[in-house]
Amino acid sequence: MRRWRMALAALLFGFVMPAAAETLTIAANDPPERANVNDLVRIAVDRFEGEDGAEFAQGIEAALGTVRFGNRPYFRMIGLETGAAYDAIVTGSAKTALSESNVTEKRKRCVEKDPANKDKCLKEDEVDIRCRRRIVTVSSTVRLAAVADGSVRYSRPLVTRDEQNICPDRQASRTIEDFVAEALRGQVDTIRGDVAPRAYTIDVRVDENRKGLDKPVAEAFKAAVRQTKTDPAGACDAWAAMTRDAEPTAALAFNLGLCAEQRHDFAAAGDWYGQAQRLGSKSRDIPAAFERMARTQRTLADWEERQRLMDGN
Repeated sequence: MRRWRMALAALLFGFVMPAAAETLTIAANDPPERANVNDLVRIAVDRFEGEDGAEFAQGIEAALGTVRFGNRPYFRMIGLETGAAYDAIVTGSAKTALSESNVTEKRKRCVEKDPANKDKCLKEDEVDIRCRRRIVTVSSTVRLAAVADGSVRYSRPLVTRDEQNICPDRQASRTIEDFVAEALRGQVDTIRGDVAPRAYTIDVRVDENRKGLDKPVAEAFKAAVRQTKTDPAGACDAWAAMTRDAEPTAALAFNLGLCAEQRHDFAAAGDWYGQAQRLGSKSRDIPAAFERMARTQRTLADWEERQRLMDGN
């Protein structure tokens, strides 16, 4: 009854009901986007040039110092003033530029009012109003170099721009100071994503297609789909048991691929995803899964190597 009422409300008031699709949650990883720093554990941040350099350098040092992966700090931040050894040094700059100019905008104005009703306009016309265009640009550079051989492992310029027209009837949506602080935070976040791996989870919809299964197996398949909401491991066990009594279909193979990927059995997952494709699945989730698994495997392999370096330092 409740679902019927929700459906009726959706028709009457035009809102969209959320999809009730069953999913499995996959834990995945992405390697650093742009930097080759897997062998660099101890990082020092030097003084940055520019009027915003000190704030930017502090933000980078704090962000890198809080990166964790596999429940361990990913970097060991070294203060240059301590004299301790470090593997890489980060240098750069940050500055803000302000440009202002006069511009005009069009506005509608009442040029003739109703004599009998001053609140009523009989004729409107477009007029020019004088405004001030304010452009704020936050530009930064960052460079990470290995101490051992001087090689530059990461270098990137970043620019964040804000343009606003400030008029008598429209004020700036934010102050210059607020924009600069937000821009610097965003650039720090970008750098953090470039030089360190990222762990994330993604909910992937299971394939609910029962085509090709005998009725008893199809009913068990349907029950396993529902079970993913409360007991994902039990649903995976149920799908695996079906392969002892029936030939896998594309849907069953795909779901077993998700189960294997969820437990990080990447070889089995690849086999099941491949079988689903051979059985006719055109799901775009399969190429995405192969790409996701490749990134995760690379990240985990790099992490194993990095942990050995960390334990040796």
